[in-house]
Amino acid sequence: MAKPPLTSTVHNLVDLRFVGVSADGQRVMIDGEKEFKTGMNPMQLVLNAVGACAAFDVAVMLRKRRLEPRAYRVEMIGERSEGVPSVFTHIIARHIFDVPGLDESTATRFVELATTKYCSVAASLKAEVDFEVVLETSAEAGSEAKSDAGVPS
Repeated sequence: MAKPPLTSTVHNLVDLRFVGVSADGQRVMIDGEKEFKTGMNPMQLVLNAVGACAAFDVAVMLRKRRLEPRAYRVEMIGERSEGVPSVFTHIIARHIFDVPGLDESTATRFVELATTKYCSVAASLKAEVDFEVVLETSAEAGSEAKSDAGVPS
């Protein structure tokens, strides 16, 4: 049985500046401006999502083993193709642990499982996804039109 769909709305604030709003009201700035950026661009968000997704799963595995991280981070490098679209062709995730009691073989296993088995974001990058586009004009959108502040409250 499929999970219920996730929903989000991306609002254009001005030029290449957007805000994404999830169904539960969480917001993220998405910015393609060259100067005075207020958020990451879409590909930076994808790269961070891959790293965070794997890190979430690793954190769960650490907790199950009752291992308490003093520090844990994932440094991401995403290599992209030339042209348009400029897709990720190679992603390097460097997991850096300061976790007392965590040996290298266990850390390697946790990261491998998180990256190849559990991380939905990484799996989504490899998946074939069907895209459906629905267009509405502002007259059809009616009350959904942009508010004065750019984002409905």
